[in-house]
Parts: sequence; structure tokens; C-alpha cells
Amino acid sequence: MSRFFVIEVRDHLTRFYNLPAELPARNEEEIAYIREHGYDLTRGRAAMQWVVEHRPDYEHAGAYRRFLIKWPLILEARETILDHDYPAALIRLDALVTIDPDDPSGHYHLGVVFRYVNRFRESETSLRRCLDLYPDLAIAHRALGFTLAYLERKMEAICELEIARAGLPDDADVLRALNEIKEAAD
Repeated sequence: MSRFFVIEVRDHLTRFYNLPAELPARNEEEIAYIREHGYDLTRGRAAMQWVVEHRPDYEHAGAYRRFLIKWPLILEARETILDHDYPAALIRLDALVTIDPDDPSGHYHLGVVFRYVNRFRESETSLRRCLDLYPDLAIAHRALGFTLAYLERKMEAICELEIARAGLPDDADVLRALNEIKEAAD
């Protein structure tokens, strides 16, 4: 029988996907890889599946199970967004936030896709929910700033984009948007 390894993972992915900081590994080689390269959620699914099947009483098994259900939806949503099939993306993202309403990634992507289809109020609501769950997520502040700009709420947009710039100091889109909005506000 396989040994059960858990490694503390303190990075943005666990918060973004609503996972515990303790993530499983299948062997010591995988632990070494994680320490050197970070936790790969695609590769880590096998370890999560092992925990769900063999250690269902483990305190984080429920979170792993929920993630395993969500992961195909996340991948499908990404694919449909890249294909500009926003109605299909919205269906998958709605299912994602139904499965896990505390998942910031689902709310973030919903907010972005709502903006792509000019549903700006829904975009704002989704992005604010994401930021309620993960307040220091710079990409969500950036997305909210863009949405607020479309809603003609320039001062709020500038505020959100300034927060985004603190976390993404070299992001050309943030810098460009800030300059454009400030020029339009003058």
C-alpha cells in the first residue's frame, strides 16, 4: 500500500482554487519536485484521487474531492474562453461556482467573461465576490478596474488599477489603462 505524504504548499494557487495549504504527494520524489518547482495541480490530481479513495477520513479529502470534480470544468472553461465561445464558458463557470461558491477562480473568470459579453454589472458582482474571497489577488483588481472603466466609474477604476499595479508593477495593460483613464478624467 502506498504511503501517505502531505506537503505544505503556501502559494497563490491554493487560495485561487479554494484548496487547503496541505496538498498530497505520492512519493518522496514528488515531494522533492514540489519543493523545487511548486505544486502542479494537473500532476497532483493523482495524489488527490489516491487520498479520496484510500483516506476518505483525512480532513482535507472533501476539498480534494471537490477540486477533482471542478478541474474538468476549469479546463473546459479555459478552452471555451480561448475559443471565444463565451456562452459555453459561462455555463461551465456557473457550474463551477455552484459546486464551490468559495472558489475565487470561478468568480474571477465569470467576471472576466461577463465583461467580454458586455454584462458589466454582473462582471462587477463576480469580481467583487472574488476579491471578498481573495482580497490581494492583483489580477482581479485589474479586471475590476477594467469593468469599472466600462461602467464610466473612472475614479473607482483608477483606484482598482492602482491596487493592481502594486501587485503587477510591469503589467503593460494596467499602465496603459491607467494612463487612458486619467487622461479622460482630466
